Parts: sequence; structure tokens; C-alpha cells
Amino acid sequence: MHFVCVIFNVVFFHDFWVAATEIPDPQEVQWPTIFIPILVRNKAHTLPTFFGCLERQDYPKERISIWIRSDHNEDNSTEILKEWVSRAKHLYHAVDLKYEDSVKRYANEEGPFDWTEERFLHLINLRQTALEEARRQWANYLFAIDADNFLENNETLKILISANKPMIAPMLESTTMYSNFWAGTNEYGYYRRTPEYSEILERNISGIFQVPMIHSTYMVDLQRQVSLDLQYTPSPEYDGDLDDMLIFAYSARKAFIPMYVINAVFFGSLSTPAGVTNTLEEDQEQMIFQRIEVMVDHEPMPLSNYISPPFKPLTKLGVDEIYLINLKRRPKRRERMIKSLHELSLNYTILDAVDGKQLTDDKLKEMGIDMLDGYKDPYHERILTKGEIGCFLSHYKIWVDVVEKNYEQVIVLEDDVRFEAFFTMKLKQLLYEPTKLDITWDLIYLGRKILNPDLESWVNGSDILLWPSYSYWTLGYILSQSGARKLVEQNPLSKMVPVDEYLPLMFDKHPEKGWKDQFSPRDLITFSVHPLLVYPTHYYGEPNYFSDTEASNLWESVCDTHDSAECLELKNREGRDDINKKKENDQHIHPDL
Repeated sequence: MHFVCVIFNVVFFHDFWVAATEIPDPQEVQWPTIFIPILVRNKAHTLPTFFGCLERQDYPKERISIWIRSDHNEDNSTEILKEWVSRAKHLYHAVDLKYEDSVKRYANEEGPFDWTEERFLHLINLRQTALEEARRQWANYLFAIDADNFLENNETLKILISANKPMIAPMLESTTMYSNFWAGTNEYGYYRRTPEYSEILERNISGIFQVPMIHSTYMVDLQRQVSLDLQYTPSPEYDGDLDDMLIFAYSARKAFIPMYVINAVFFGSLSTPAGVTNTLEEDQEQMIFQRIEVMVDHEPMPLSNYISPPFKPLTKLGVDEIYLINLKRRPKRRERMIKSLHELSLNYTILDAVDGKQLTDDKLKEMGIDMLDGYKDPYHERILTKGEIGCFLSHYKIWVDVVEKNYEQVIVLEDDVRFEAFFTMKLKQLLYEPTKLDITWDLIYLGRKILNPDLESWVNGSDILLWPSYSYWTLGYILSQSGARKLVEQNPLSKMVPVDEYLPLMFDKHPEKGWKDQFSPRDLITFSVHPLLVYPTHYYGEPNYFSDTEASNLWESVCDTHDSAECLELKNREGRDDINKKKENDQHIHPDL
């Protein structure tokens, strides 16, 4: 089947959809009934979020019937399901739960994510039974959803019904390019990557599109006569693989029932399928990563009101302190990082960052702060900004704290980082690596902007540690007592540069010889983890990007002693930016310096 692009005429007003076929006024006609089958295996770690999203759907719960089947669990999925049903059943028209946990695995199954023929047959039988039960109940719609798919948009059910399509899926996003639709298939009906897939997934085009396959989360209009031809069990002429969705899609093609996906708004997310060799622990870590990633651009994923939250002991992973640097006037960043670190079960201390906007020239003189002789930003060709001074002082406060409290090692995180998958597991391995190799260290980058990858080399005997070259950013790093002392003893406040220039100066990889000559010794023993464990939430030019270091006023008293024409132009730019900020009334404007 070839890809066909069909854009549906939909108008969006204040989060409500008006479509070609409008939903009847619920005061005059009852909302359509929806039958939701849920199949659960080893999803204890996803169920609180899954039901949290489902509970928040803005749809009359008395018009929803939920049908749950669960078996072969090695975790406590059954206990969670029983608790949810007992506490939430009264909200819905009906909730039917059946479970069987006497057998934990199928015969010849290599692990919890291995799909044997027996497992596929069982799944196909369950899906067909659910479809027949929906028909028996005269449900208007069947809404199939996997237990690791999350409807974060509480209007999802209404939007899908308003689309008035025989089969339609809300496009869900993952932490990879995986989603719940295909945009192309080969001649045998199997998945084929097409340019249209990326265009839809990245929302370069927006609307409703006819596609050859939808799966994982989708709605079927059972009011249409043709829906009686849909089935999950293979017909005699079917000669494809034993797979529930391939069989279901085949029955749809045979009955000339088109499938659609809608991407006009953000609907939610789904987990990337685990591999045969993956463990339950790895899948649990993947869920943590997914919850953290969503918070970069969207609201946090809700938890169920009817499932007891599990106890999560917090840890510092053996280090003396985990510092989180945050400006008080950036509460959204603080909130996201607090929730992210809680998801990671990390115990942390917030370091209120020094706000460059509050630094006066008199205060800087009082602190003995002066700019490094000959410094000019390599990229912008300007002097230090107040934001860069505040950033340096924030890190400096931590270095002094480490020295004064005689901490052996600490972790430092800025508030604009996003975490790599399996962050905690990888960080544990990293913290042990120097001991395993019996090497001395002062600082280990967790995240940075790599400028010269060809100049970097592996630490002997390690496959996760590099000798870094000149790098930007101080997103996150591990610091030892000796490293903190070296950074403080240089008296860097009297010859200040941005903190991400200071670190390469101290491990003697900075290209500016004139700057290096003003620091001695430059013996900070520095490594970097590879691959990196933290990255920026947003890059320059992306939506929602802003910087409190670069997007701030110049150091006026220093500017007065530099090229007056250069400083005047930069000040004029700042003035124009301030006007724009007031017009936009938006803190997220990034001045073009």
C-alpha cells in the first residue's frame, strides 16, 4: 500500500476541536460509549502513570467500560491492578479484571520481552476476545491502548471521536524515532521507512493522514457496518507473520477500511519496545527516562490517584553532595529539576545561583573581582556579561564549600540539563571507574560542548573515560577535593573569565596562550565521560531556548576601560533587546549578542 496524505479540515479553538462532524451536545444526546481493553504484563513501573493519564481524560467515565487482562507477571502488576480496580471501579460504567499469575514465563522464553509463538497466540486470542466483547456490549467505539502508552492530552478521546474516522490513532512520541504508526510498507505489508514518516513525526506537516498501519494506541468506530470485518485472528488466506497488528491491518485492508493518524497537537508518549535481552530493571530505568524527558517541553506526567505511590529512598550514590545550581527567578527550571532528581532517586542540595542582574559595580569591586587581562569572548568578541560573572560565582561558591567542608567528591549540575537514558546506572559505573583503574583525578565532565573531538583520546584501560580537549559548558561534572582546591587557589576572581573557559585553562587545553600564561600551575587532572550523561535542554535557535549568562548586561565598569565604540554598540543592542522583552512580556527571549 502506498502512502496517502489526507489533511483533515479541523479548526482548533482554545483547546476544543470543531470538526466536519461535530460531537452532539452532551446535554441533548449522551456521549458515545467507549470500550477500553488493557493487556498487562510486567508493567508495575508504568501502571501508575498509565492510569494517571487515563483518569484525567476529559470524558464522562460512566460512558467508559474497561476490560483488563493480565498474566505471566514477574513483578507486582497484579497487586497494582487489584488496588486500582478496587478504588476506581465506581467511577466507570464497568471494570472487568481477570488475572493469572501461576506461571511467570512461557516455555522457551528467553526473558520477559521475548515474543515466542505461544505468547503471540495468547495475545491474539485476548485481543480478539476483547473485540468481540466490545461488540457484545454494543460499544460505539473500541479504544485500544497498551499499558506503556500515556495520554497526556486530556482531550484525546474527544478529539479522536470528533475526527469521524473508521480507525484513527493519536500520534504518540517516544525518546527515539519510534511512534505508533507506519507511513509506508513494502509489498509484503512490512514496515518501510519513508520521508513522510519523519515529516509527520516531527510535525513539519500537521493534520490527519491516511497511513498503512496504526498500532499500540488507536480508536475503532464500531458503529460502522464495515467494522464487523475487522479481526485479530488470521483468516485462512492470511500468509503473513503471526503478529496481532499485522493480522488486524490485513483485515482492514481486505475490508477497504482506511487507517489514519492525527498529529495536530501533542497527545502523549509511548515507551520504546524493549529487546529480547533487556531486563525488567532496564525497562524500569527506561520509564524513568521517559518521565524525565517529557518534562523538558511538557507538563509532568501525572500519577494515579488510586494507586499507592511506591517508596523511593533517596541516595547520593556515595558522593558527599549533589549540588543543583538554580536562579531563584527561574522557578520552572527549579521545579523541573527537582522532579527529575526525585525520579532518579537522587538526594541533592539546591545552590541559589548568584544573579548577575543583582551585581553592582561596587559589589564586584568589594569582592575583588576583575576581568582577566586581554580577555574577549572568542565567539561574540565582547567582554564579560553580568550573567557570566554570576555563573562563575555560583560554581565558585561550590568549590569553596567543598574545600571548607573537606568533601572528597561531589556532583555539580546546572538547571538546564536533560539526562541521558539510564543516567543513574551509568553514573554509578562512572563513579567506580577511577577506583577500578587506580587513577588520580580532579574533575570529570558529565556534559560539555566538544569542540575538537579529533584531539581527544581514551584513558588507558577505560571504555567510558576520555582525555578531553578544549570544551565549552559546565552542565554537569564530578569534582574531587583536590580539584576544588586547585580551582580556588588560583584566585580566579581577580582574573575572571567565563567558568567554561576557566576549566580548560586549568587542565591546560585552552588555545589562548596569553590567557594560559596568567594561570600556573595548570594541572587540573580532568576526564570526561563518553558518551556524555547530560545535555542541554535546548540549543541556541530552538524554541524555549534562553541563556541567563549570555543574555545579560555587560560589565559596565570594565566596558568603560575598553573600546568605547564596541561597548556602545553592545549597549545599544541590549537596549533594543530590553524594549523587545517588555513588548513580548516573555522571559524566554534570547537577545542576539
